[in-house]
Amino acid sequence: MTIQGMADYLRAHDDYVIISHDGPDADGLGAAYALAITLGALGKRATPAIGGKLSAKYGFMDRRGLFRVLGEEAESPTAEGGHPRGEPAGDGGGPLPAAGRRTSIIVDTHDLNYLGVESAKLAQESAAVLVIDHHEPRREIGELELLDPTASSTCELVYLIAAALGVELPADAAEAIFAGIVYDTGSFSYPKTAARTFECALELVRRGVVPYEIHKLMYESSTEGALLLQKAALSSLELRLAGRVAVQALDRHTLAAARASYEDADGLVNIPLQSGRVEVSVLFKEGLDGRLRCSLRSKGSVNVARIAQDFGGGGHKTAAGFSSSLPLAAAKDDVLQSIAQAIQP
Repeated sequence: MTIQGMADYLRAHDDYVIISHDGPDADGLGAAYALAITLGALGKRATPAIGGKLSAKYGFMDRRGLFRVLGEEAESPTAEGGHPRGEPAGDGGGPLPAAGRRTSIIVDTHDLNYLGVESAKLAQESAAVLVIDHHEPRREIGELELLDPTASSTCELVYLIAAALGVELPADAAEAIFAGIVYDTGSFSYPKTAARTFECALELVRRGVVPYEIHKLMYESSTEGALLLQKAALSSLELRLAGRVAVQALDRHTLAAARASYEDADGLVNIPLQSGRVEVSVLFKEGLDGRLRCSLRSKGSVNVARIAQDFGGGGHKTAAGFSSSLPLAAAKDDVLQSIAQAIQP
């Protein structure tokens, strides 16, 4: 599906719920928030929803309180369901549109296994499912899917969809999209950052976005817990494969002691790449349930998306991840073996 094709579909239908992958980052959140506002401007019912509480770190990306937390309480959809036309989700927790007539829009992933239990259930029970994503396709693309791996971010795609719909983004939606682009481009430095990315950013600035304000909110407003996680991650640093691979790990006890969330660990996987020798950086994070999340970053010589796919995950050539139920030692060995096979001699 093209940008225009997605815009045509969105214009022709009503009653949307917008969801992203489990533990959504700034790109997924920004895309969901801005798309809900865009659809609301067209008189549609649209509710962005997440599987858990919105991280305080990203609180500025929900200035209207639109996000519905799934599983917090019964959906209790009514015969009409949803929100009044033209009001996307202002109560941040009202009833969702009834399953038989709602369309779920998945942003920033095209893998149902990445949605989390509540979001996946919501999608499976919907009358139709749309996908808007910029990751490398792992399967044949469906007719209701907009998958563009050349885009810097899903937020970039949502910006283009809003433009195709003729909707001028208000200040808060523009901020959310800009933040998502900044996050997924590594502040406009990653390989997928292209002329179109800068064109989108320029238009957002012209609409009132102040780049330094977004930078402060994203990178200069961390908690003390985030600093403690950084200390713990660096203290666990191992250099493997002749110093070409860096591995860090955070266990659940460290998380609890720091009184932090793993959103506070965003960016820690990138630190070892500051070394000229390190080509791949790996960060393992153990959740309170014991399940591991593995983040992988590369300078480009190793396609970490392919490595993540081998473990049921996905992502980009230079940034990817997956979840695992293996013990840390076993997962680390498996990942290092995969990297060793992929790394150039």
